[in-house]
Amino acid sequence: MENKRPFNTIIKKIGVAIFWVLLWALAAWWVDSPLVLPSPLKTLEGVIILAGDFEFFVSIGATLLRVFGGVFISVALGLVLGLAGGLNKAFYEIMNPFVSTIKSLPVVSVIILINLWIASGLVPLVVTFLICFPVTWTNVVQGVRTTDKKLLEMAKIYNVDQTKIIRDIYVPSVKPFAVSALMNAIGLGWKVTVTAEVLANALPSIGMNLYYAKIYLETDLLFSWTLVIVICSLAIEKITLHVIGNNRKEEGQCPLS
Repeated sequence: MENKRPFNTIIKKIGVAIFWVLLWALAAWWVDSPLVLPSPLKTLEGVIILAGDFEFFVSIGATLLRVFGGVFISVALGLVLGLAGGLNKAFYEIMNPFVSTIKSLPVVSVIILINLWIASGLVPLVVTFLICFPVTWTNVVQGVRTTDKKLLEMAKIYNVDQTKIIRDIYVPSVKPFAVSALMNAIGLGWKVTVTAEVLANALPSIGMNLYYAKIYLETDLLFSWTLVIVICSLAIEKITLHVIGNNRKEEGQCPLS
C-alpha cells in the first residue's frame, strides 16, 4: 500500500501537467498566431534548437553562477547575522533598519542603483544577495526567538557552556526556519537574477537572451527561454529538497553525543 502512494502521486502530477499543457495547446490553436502565443510543440522545438548552440549552455551557466552566488552569500550571512541578531538585542536594533529598508525598496530601484556602482556582470549577483538576505535574516531571528524557553532555563540551571547552548538548542530550533528561508531565497533568486540581467545588460545571461527574443519579436524563443528558466528552477528546488531530506535522515540515524 505504501509503495503505491508515491506512484499514485507521480501519476497525479503527470496528469495535472498534461492538463495544463493541453490547455496551453488549445489556447495557442484558438489564437492561431505564433507571434502572440506559440504552441507547446513550437516552444519545445525552440529549446532543442537553442540547445544546439554552445552559447546556450554558457548563458545558463553564467546565470546559474549568479543565482547560486547571490543565494549562497545571502543565506550564509543571513544565518550568521540572524543568529547574532536573535541573541543580541543591540545588534538587532543596529541591523533592523538596514533590513527593513532593503525589504521596502522596489527591486528595480535596487538594480538601477547597484548598476551605477559596479560592473554589469556582477549586478545580478549583488542584487540577488541584497533581496534574499532579508528573507534569511528575518526567518533566522524568528527561529531564535521561538526557541523553547524551558530548555534555555534548564541549560542555565546546569551552567551549560554558551557554545553548547547555541549548537544544541538554538541551531536545531533555527533549522526549520533556515530551510524555509533557503527555499524562498532560491525561488526569489531566480526571478531577481534574471530581472537584474535584463536591466543591467549583463552578458552572457539568460536574461539578455529573453530581452533579445522580445526585441526581435521571436516569441517562440521567448517562451523557450522561459521554459528553460522554469525547468532549471524546479530542478534546483527538487535537488535542494532531496539533499535536505537525506541530511535529516542521516541526522536521525546518528546517536546522541
